Amino acid sequence: MRQVSLITQRLCLVGGSFLLVGCAASGRASRSHDARPRLHSVTPDSVELLAGNVTTIDLRGSGFDTSRAAPENTVRIGALVLPAVPSDNQGTVIHVTVPATAGRTTEAPPVQWLPGRYPVSVTTRAGTSDTVMLTIASRGRGP
Repeated sequence: MRQVSLITQRLCLVGGSFLLVGCAASGRASRSHDARPRLHSVTPDSVELLAGNVTTIDLRGSGFDTSRAAPENTVRIGALVLPAVPSDNQGTVIHVTVPATAGRTTEAPPVQWLPGRYPVSVTTRAGTSDTVMLTIASRGRGP
């Protein structure tokens, strides 16, 4: 929810001239709002991951990083961390390819996901989004 500070107006002497300026209670113009990303939905919200198939999900929300050279969106799906994922130009959609197997931080080989519901979130420089759930249906062992 956006909150806009009340701005009062006052006369300030600048270089010998009076100027009408907007000043907040702190003495400077400001507008505050919650800038962290928002994650509203994942589409589809249920997927079956099969070896050899490509499964893409869309994360829909707002406030995602829109830079192309070095995107600062980190997507988390359960224990899987996907850094530097680009969004669309408006910062409202991120397309993610979900691997049928997920690597671990150790040298163990990748494993298949366990069937179940996994939390999904997006982290940017401004913070971490809300969490939505993705249902994964597959055979095998999870990350």
